[in-house]
Amino acid sequence: MELFDSRVRKYYHARLMSGPAAVHRIEDPFAFARAGGLQSGQVVMADMPRLQDRLAGNAGKVDYVVRGGLDQLQRPQLLLEIAGTAALRCDRCLAPLDFALRLRSRVLLMTPGTIPPDDDDPETPEWIETEAGPGLDLQELVEDEIVLGMPLSVRHDRGNCVSDDEAGKENGRESPFSKLATLLKQR
Repeated sequence: MELFDSRVRKYYHARLMSGPAAVHRIEDPFAFARAGGLQSGQVVMADMPRLQDRLAGNAGKVDYVVRGGLDQLQRPQLLLEIAGTAALRCDRCLAPLDFALRLRSRVLLMTPGTIPPDDDDPETPEWIETEAGPGLDLQELVEDEIVLGMPLSVRHDRGNCVSDDEAGKENGRESPFSKLATLLKQR
């Protein structure tokens, strides 16, 4: 049984190993933070599976910038900035809604087994456990921050949702809630 095409010497797995996933990785996050490193990139919405149920469509991308540094206590940290637009679904009319993502966060780097900072203090930044060996997946970190930064409920402004005339009719007949809507408008 032949696993690879030995006549052409084509290794089918080689392209996957050096693909775009390698771009979104910091091999030694602690050295990156101590050196004050800077890395930026783009992640497409389709590559973030935990966001898919919140999105109206997976088109689009977000830009990120990661800066390494040390906090006041000389602990390694990453400063993360995310900018982009996500197409969410309006909770009122279910139509797509462009939501501007402008997120900034600070994440402390902790080695596994280290005692985390006091979580009761609101000024304490988020922290993640990571090791120097396997590296830090920035795409996963960006996705985490977007999930945490998304609002629970999004709606268009009052005048931008589906009009009351369209919302009041279902399959050609009047909805029972349309009369309630007219009563609310009269108030």
